[in-house]
Amino acid sequence: MTHAQKKYIIIFILAVCLAAVLCGCSGVDPEKRLYPLVMSVDYKNSQYLVSYGMASLPGATGQDKPEEGRDVTGVSLSGRNFQEIDSKYDKSQEKYLDISHLQVLILSENLIRQNQCASLFNYLKGNPLVGEDLYVFRASDVKKVMAYTGEDNQTIGEYLVGIYENRPYYQKKAGVTLRHVYNSWYGQEGLPSLPLIKLKEDGPYL
Repeated sequence: MTHAQKKYIIIFILAVCLAAVLCGCSGVDPEKRLYPLVMSVDYKNSQYLVSYGMASLPGATGQDKPEEGRDVTGVSLSGRNFQEIDSKYDKSQEKYLDISHLQVLILSENLIRQNQCASLFNYLKGNPLVGEDLYVFRASDVKKVMAYTGEDNQTIGEYLVGIYENRPYYQKKAGVTLRHVYNSWYGQEGLPSLPLIKLKEDGPYL
């Protein structure tokens, strides 16, 4: 077998595997998926706490209208590692977790201070659904930040995305993206400076 033939076989195998993954995801109906807009990660008592926050608009959750009597604003799970958290989600939630729409990542000061970011970044980097253009922030109390709701039930994810994207070009600020974090972290430069989310009586600010 020539080198070229081996190369084509490897490409074919990779294509088949990719097709299997994509078909598996596309086989789940939109209304049976959960579409988080924001993800926060905390670290306490040797466990990671991951919270997913949805957008307030029903269309962003893959639903024509909210399910009666059901809170679709968020899901929180804890575990010793992210594989355990994924397993807990699969066992406790009826909807498929589709994080391809994720736009905001919030890291707690606990996570950063205790140097527990490596496992998180490796987990995210290994997930092909997680885009590198999402914005990254830090907060001292991620639980309170995630619970924020503004006018018209605006969520923290919508608020943070709006700060960077709902501005004319001459007022836009450059946020810290996950790609920027990866480049700094895996380039042995450590964690870059992240915008700090603070909560006041009139709402969050950076």
